[in-house]
Amino acid sequence: MIAIRIVGAADGKPTPFDGEYLLEYDPRVPGIDPEGRMMDAHLLTVAEKEKARKFGGVEEAIRCYRQEAGVRWDGLPNRPLTGFTVEFENLNGAGGI
Repeated sequence: MIAIRIVGAADGKPTPFDGEYLLEYDPRVPGIDPEGRMMDAHLLTVAEKEKARKFGGVEEAIRCYRQEAGVRWDGLPNRPLTGFTVEFENLNGAGGI
């Protein structure tokens, strides 16, 4: 089993999701971050990896990470979660991937 851990924003700026584990993600639904700011996607995280969403393998976790919600202003796929650096953690005892 694999969990997605958010390391931080790709641009290095701190976020309320840093170090947290993915619980829910939907790039097609607007969301609100833990500090009350509007977001382009629904993202809910938890501190405890035991409560994180579990994926059957790395491929499944990557598909979630790369989910699209249309096209950005520059013509590229809109993949909101890829704005974060993440780790794919093996929940079966081994370290991150």
